[in-house]
Amino acid sequence: MKILICSDGRHAHYFQRMAWANAFAAIGYNVMVWDCKNVSAFDVFDNFEPDVFLGQVYNLDEALIKCIYERPHMKVALRAGDWGDQEKEVDKSKYNILFCSKKEKELLKKLKDETGKPDFVHIHYSDADIKRTHNYFETIGIKPVSLMMCADTAVYGGAQVDEKLKCDIGFVGGYWPYKGQVIDRYLTPLLYPLDRYNVKIFGNQPWGVNQYCGLIDDNDVKNLFVSAKICPNLSEPHAQVYGIDVNERIFKILYAGGFCISDNVEAYKMFGDGIVIADSPDDFRDKIEHYLNTDEGRLSMPEIMYKGQKLVSENHTGLHRIATIMKELGYGDVAGGILKAYKDTLNEQK
Repeated sequence: MKILICSDGRHAHYFQRMAWANAFAAIGYNVMVWDCKNVSAFDVFDNFEPDVFLGQVYNLDEALIKCIYERPHMKVALRAGDWGDQEKEVDKSKYNILFCSKKEKELLKKLKDETGKPDFVHIHYSDADIKRTHNYFETIGIKPVSLMMCADTAVYGGAQVDEKLKCDIGFVGGYWPYKGQVIDRYLTPLLYPLDRYNVKIFGNQPWGVNQYCGLIDDNDVKNLFVSAKICPNLSEPHAQVYGIDVNERIFKILYAGGFCISDNVEAYKMFGDGIVIADSPDDFRDKIEHYLNTDEGRLSMPEIMYKGQKLVSENHTGLHRIATIMKELGYGDVAGGILKAYKDTLNEQK
C-alpha cells in the first residue's frame, strides 16, 4: 500500500507526520512525505499514485481537489482547524487557535460534493473535546476523528544519558511572544539567580537568556530528556484556558523515559500518575524544588517515570495513530494487525 503524507513546514505537526511515516514504513508500506510548498500536487500524485492521502484542509486548493477527483479509489483524511460550538466562545484576537476559515470550508464542501471525500477530518484533541470543537463538520457529512499527538518510536526509543546534556532542568522549544505568556510566568523565574539551577534550553529561536544553548540535533533530544533531572512541559495560553490541545512534548518526554512537570491543562489528566501537574506558577516552582532537593521527591521520581513511559508506550505511539487512521479508513483488519504485532513486541521486551 502506498501512503502519501502532505507536509507544509517544520513545526510540531511535521514531527507527528514523520511519526506516522516512520510507523507506516515499519510495517512495510511505501511512504512518501510531500513538501506541498515546493512540489506541485500534479507531479507528486502522478509520480507516486497513492492509495491513501493524508493532508490538511488548510492546504486544499483546486489542483489538489482535481488530483483527488481523478483517483476515486484513494482514501483521504485531512487535518482540520476548529469548526464547532466552541468557536463562538473564543476571543480570536487573544488566543491563537487554528480555526477553519471561510475559504477552507468552501473548498472542503466542494471536495465533498465532487468526490465524496475526505473519509474523515481529524485534530489532535481528545474524543470528548472534538465533540465541541469540530462538530460542525458533521453538518456536511464528514466525521471528525481524534488523532492525538504521539511518540515516534523510531526517534525517541533507546535514549541514553549524555554527560554533556546533564542538568537539573532541560527544555526544548521555541520562544515567541504568544508562547512567552506562559514561559515567562513558569520557567523564566527559575533562571535567576544564575547559579540556582543548572538549566539547559535548546530551540530554533534564540531565547536571549544565558541558559540558551542553541540548536540541538534531533537525535540528541531524547538523550536530553533522560539526562535532565526534570523536563518541563509548558502549554500555550489557549490550552490553559480551554483545557484542550495536548502538545507533542509530553509524549516524547515520557516515551524516552524522562521526568515531566507540566502546567495544568484539563486534558493532561489522561497521563494520570505518569506526570506531575502544577496548578500555578508558584506551584510549578515549588514542585521543581521538591523533586530536585528533597529526599521524598527524588525517591518518588523513578515510579512516576515508569508509569509515564508505560502509558505512552502502550497507548500513544505512531503505530497506535496509524492503526486509528487505517481503522477509520475502513481497514479494520490492518489496524488490528498493527496493534497486535506491536503488543507482541512489547511483551517480548519485558
